[in-house]
Amino acid sequence: MVDSAPLKYRAFISYSHADTGWAKWLHRGLESFTIDKDLVGRDTPTGTIPPSMRPIFRDREDFTAGHTLSEQTLAVLDASHALIVLCSPAAAKSRYVDEEVRLFRSRQVARPLIPVIVGGKPGDPTLECMPPSLRFKLDGDGLPTSEPSEVLAADAREEGDGKDLALAKVLAGLLGVSSDDIFRRAERERRRQARVRRRIKALFVGLVVLVAAGGVAWLNQDYLKERYYRITQVEPYLLTVEAEHALKAKDAFRECRDCPEMVVVPAGKFLMGSLPSQGFDNEHPQHEVTIGRPFAVSKFEVTFDQWDACVAHGGCTAEAPDAGFGRGTRPVINVSFDDFQDYLAWVSELTGRPYRLLSEAEWEYAARAGASTVYAFGDDPAALGDYAWFVNNSALQTHPVGEKKPNAFGLYDMQGNVREWVEDCDHESYIGAPVDGSAWLGKDCPARIVRNGSWVSLADELTAAHRYGEATDYRVQGYMLGFRVATPLAR
Repeated sequence: MVDSAPLKYRAFISYSHADTGWAKWLHRGLESFTIDKDLVGRDTPTGTIPPSMRPIFRDREDFTAGHTLSEQTLAVLDASHALIVLCSPAAAKSRYVDEEVRLFRSRQVARPLIPVIVGGKPGDPTLECMPPSLRFKLDGDGLPTSEPSEVLAADAREEGDGKDLALAKVLAGLLGVSSDDIFRRAERERRRQARVRRRIKALFVGLVVLVAAGGVAWLNQDYLKERYYRITQVEPYLLTVEAEHALKAKDAFRECRDCPEMVVVPAGKFLMGSLPSQGFDNEHPQHEVTIGRPFAVSKFEVTFDQWDACVAHGGCTAEAPDAGFGRGTRPVINVSFDDFQDYLAWVSELTGRPYRLLSEAEWEYAARAGASTVYAFGDDPAALGDYAWFVNNSALQTHPVGEKKPNAFGLYDMQGNVREWVEDCDHESYIGAPVDGSAWLGKDCPARIVRNGSWVSLADELTAAHRYGEATDYRVQGYMLGFRVATPLAR
């Protein structure tokens, strides 16, 4: 028996690949569940009630290379407060599910084990849903015997408890309270949220009536204008916890009408920089970088439309002249590194999510989109015209974003149109650079790294590895410089 491991996870969900949809539903339901503040901290038979049910371990794909599946499974099981088993005919036949149940039952006898029926029927010869290590008692060596084990399970099927009550039973088992208590509290929270939605709707309707009745002067008060904007242009777009957890690689979302459209970039590893025989001196030495978590990157460079919205709502002060190229969906230019800190703060305040610049490593990882070639599409610069606005085809001006082909991650203009600021301080080489994807900063940072080429660049300035530094108050030739944004994702 092992009960001394640190409890990193609230629960481990064991399931067959055939039940992935059920596993995602349960994972989202548990991690997004709001625990009443008057329950938090209460001591129960299963321990002290936590402020949230995060994290729940669901995906074996999160295991790292270099260790065996059994080693990592055992480590995660030992670090889990409880085991939840999704029971179905596929699970009953799964060697992995049975082994996970057996290991947990034999090593963690004092921790909760909660079966959830999602298909089949216990005891039915053809539709059995319980794995052997769950329906039979274990012997002294942790192996199933022929003696039946009495199992109480939640039944998520429509003909059973249904999803809502089954989720309440699972939560009750994890927290050590009654399922009726959980169910009533969840119902109360749903009613509270419905009241909030009704109030917002009533306020919106009231504003519309006032406008129709000639109350435009009243509506122009700063506070009411801001509330109107938030209710109509921000709140309908905000991601719920459930929606955020459902995001997968290359999915897109936008969290307000004027916010950048974001694309999910998956975790992974890549070689950053140029080979010794390629590129400029500051692109060496080439080194491996690990991006440990998915994150979101703006699909396009931030546009004048988006910048002007920030100015209109008081978030930004720099007017950003367009150099005669035009505004609209062209990338914003003539803003310094210092200027767009206001933009990042404005979008972050609107959404409640920390928007920021990409680190240099994140930028190159996103630009390469899985490629190890000179350009994301290959090594031949003859194809640049399909992907980039540069000196050969730009007519020496910027162009509306998204008119060229995207890279494999679904990101546009990662080559050409405008150069892009990133977070890192300027360094002359990669000697000593972080290998975890974080920004390389310092106490004094008068210059920052700029990535990408622009509408005036030659082909060798459009490679995925190209980099150079600029002063943070840089405005000379600012008509070549823009930026895109990133934000972390809850995982």
